[in-house]
Amino acid sequence: MAILGVLAAISVPKIGNIVANIQEKAVAERIIEDLSYLRSRAVSHHDTTWFVVNQAQNQYGLYTGPDAGSRMLIPDPQSGDSFVLDLDSAYQDVFISSANFGGVSEISFNWWGISSSGGTIVLNSSRTITVVAETGMAHETP
Repeated sequence: MAILGVLAAISVPKIGNIVANIQEKAVAERIIEDLSYLRSRAVSHHDTTWFVVNQAQNQYGLYTGPDAGSRMLIPDPQSGDSFVLDLDSAYQDVFISSANFGGVSEISFNWWGISSSGGTIVLNSSRTITVVAETGMAHETP
């Protein structure tokens, strides 16, 4: 019994770390997919799209519209609800450490798919997603 207790005490924290790493990876992949979707939507709808991070609320939204003052949330293709991803409710223990796109926490794509700037989003102070300014393409930086 003592051996089983020691093994359990050793393995439980490691399993927790594995789960947290899987959740971080899932969020990073989702952000990359959402940025790609926004870029494609900007081109196909001949409109400006926006990825707006609210770090204090640990969420981000996908918007469309010509400028920040008149943009509207894009409906989620699956649910039809306005597209805001709240990480606190969707993914436990994953938080946005920072979002910096040229000094602001939002990035837009014009109808050519060109981003307003490059920048990064950091999750849990350890996983970085980079948006390349020249192409608007996003990828995870090791």
